[in-house]
Amino acid sequence: MADNKSINLVDLQPGVRVRMAGGALAEIIENPQDGFWLIVRYLDHPAEPALVDAGEQQVFATDVEAIEP
Repeated sequence: MADNKSINLVDLQPGVRVRMAGGALAEIIENPQDGFWLIVRYLDHPAEPALVDAGEQQVFATDVEAIEP
């Protein structure tokens, strides 16, 4: 799994899928390109399944663990 320190969040485009801390899978909806925040929608969230249907969510850079293929 990639270390979030090696992922350049500024370059991530909408549609990219990312693996979050805790195993959640999210798709980037918008990237403000500040290197700190991403706006995502969860595709899978083992700890909080209700977030899958909760619409857009802001996530912090340190919560991103890997880019999914």
